[in-house]
Amino acid sequence: MTLFRQIFTWLLVVFTVLLFALTAVQLNTTRNFLVAQQTTGADNALNNLGLSLDPYLKSGDKVAIESLMNAQFDGSFYREIRIDLFQDKSSIVRKYPVNIEGVPDWFVKMNFFPEVSHQRILSGGWKQYGELTIIPHPGYAYRQLWNTTVQLSMWVSLLFFVAIVAIALQVRQSLRPLRSITRHVEQLARNHFPAPIAEPKTEELKTVVKAINKMAEQLQTFFRQQAQEANKLREQAFMDAVSGLGNRSFFTGQLESWLAENTQGGLILIRIGIIRSVYSKEGYEKGDKLVSRFSSMLTQATGESDFTTARISQDEFGIIAPNFGSDTLRIIAENIFHNLSNTQTGYAQQPLDLSIGLAINNDNNHDASILLAQADNALSQAEQQSDKTIAIIDNTAEQAIMGKQQWRQLLTDSMLNDHFILNYQQASTKHSDVIHHEVFSAIQIGEQYFGAGQFLGMIEQLKMGDAFDKYVVERVISELENKPSIGPLAINLTSFSITNANFILWLTRQMQRHHSLSDRLFFEIPESVFVRYPDHGQLLVEQIRRNRFGFGVDNFGRNFKSVDYLNAFKPDYVKIDFAYTKDIEDETKRHVLSSICRTASNLEITTIATRVETKIQLDRLSELFIDGFQGYIIEDAPVV
Repeated sequence: MTLFRQIFTWLLVVFTVLLFALTAVQLNTTRNFLVAQQTTGADNALNNLGLSLDPYLKSGDKVAIESLMNAQFDGSFYREIRIDLFQDKSSIVRKYPVNIEGVPDWFVKMNFFPEVSHQRILSGGWKQYGELTIIPHPGYAYRQLWNTTVQLSMWVSLLFFVAIVAIALQVRQSLRPLRSITRHVEQLARNHFPAPIAEPKTEELKTVVKAINKMAEQLQTFFRQQAQEANKLREQAFMDAVSGLGNRSFFTGQLESWLAENTQGGLILIRIGIIRSVYSKEGYEKGDKLVSRFSSMLTQATGESDFTTARISQDEFGIIAPNFGSDTLRIIAENIFHNLSNTQTGYAQQPLDLSIGLAINNDNNHDASILLAQADNALSQAEQQSDKTIAIIDNTAEQAIMGKQQWRQLLTDSMLNDHFILNYQQASTKHSDVIHHEVFSAIQIGEQYFGAGQFLGMIEQLKMGDAFDKYVVERVISELENKPSIGPLAINLTSFSITNANFILWLTRQMQRHHSLSDRLFFEIPESVFVRYPDHGQLLVEQIRRNRFGFGVDNFGRNFKSVDYLNAFKPDYVKIDFAYTKDIEDETKRHVLSSICRTASNLEITTIATRVETKIQLDRLSELFIDGFQGYIIEDAPVV
């Protein structure tokens, strides 16, 4: 029982007892008054009638006596009048039936006014003529008491109702600060940090509120410091302090992570010889400034795309450009060359010495070392060319490459004719408790098979992400409705869809229409959305939360600001970027992984490692605040 109900109930009980006691006292007082009134009336009647009968008793005139009794009895205030004459032993009796109108029988049966007789000896001088007996009629008394009871009940009921409302309002008002404290503490227990509680007027609660606000402030500071420490540790391990870009270790990890899930795109290596020259001739301070200037130009050149840019040596930079075809990659390399060539270095007397090598990956290569070696070769070729400073190694030249329009037609036809097949991979705890099944898509047309890595990049290029996501969402919803035993399922949403207001509106309507699936369907959002498009991410998350669905973050840890958004968006789970979990024996990666996972765990966010393929990897990851695992080592449960 709530505190409000306890206090309200006890106050109500006390007030009810008090009202009943006052009512009983009032009714008893009224009854006693009516009894006294009856007694007084009967005594007066005895005296008056006795005096009136005196001359007729002396003369023995019975006719006159009866007439006088009849006149006295017409008032209906008496139940019985009786005269017993001693002279001839006769009696004269007048009775009135007890039939009380306007009063319920049950009220009369409570016998508030028992029968009481009043007697008087009629005498003259020393001689006694008879005995006069009067019994009052209870009708008037019952009617008076009943009317009083009705009126008193009405007033008491009205007072009782007013009192209930007043007590409830007062108790609720008094407990309002306590409810605010309760809600605040519940949010703190979930590691949410709302605005401080306003100090109540109740003195006893002021100290409690001050203590809770202070505790919340300290707890929030602790989480902020922990997040900053995690960011700092990751920056120390994976960020180049001079350029603000990723270092070689970060670059290698991201390259391996990209090729493990997608093969379309290319690798660009850039060498700017003037950097080494300035370091050698002008010193480290001026060399660092020049590196920072070129880093800013590279960041501007890559824009909002899903590029990964890193400084991999003193004068060398690397760019991972996923999901682009060869023609687009050539244009990107030329734009980068043009932007860097126009950079004002402040050393006009020294040549820029700019070289760019581009290696375009093919669909069959998942080996980062091969692609990196090819990019190195291309960079060496560019340095040896006197007339051209961009060299390209195109591994797709011998492949039968489909153009954009062919891909558009293939994707459109596959959605119209259901050529997409959906596969499911289980994410579960170490104890095999299922967290969800992630949905993977592929195209199957006869003998032709296209994996997700082959067409997802093209979907982004063709800006078909919203159409594709709508198709997958509808397919998955249909599966969940037709097969109640499967799930929960997790659907990956593309960045293009999430930044499309019309898609968010469509998805909101789908969630409203299928709200019964809220505990069986999750949406996975790329981490890059929260870093680059936080407003769009917030809009989508608000709709997901409002409809009580769940969501997770994919590629957690890929961006250096990744820890900062966790407290703002509070996802249900995060899937750690593969770059952190691949070389788990690396001590630096273990420390960074443990730090960012601890931050998520303290916010009660489930952490899931993907592509877990060995028992050793599973055991190592289990020690690092990781709750769930997904990969080939986890046995797939047949969900479809």
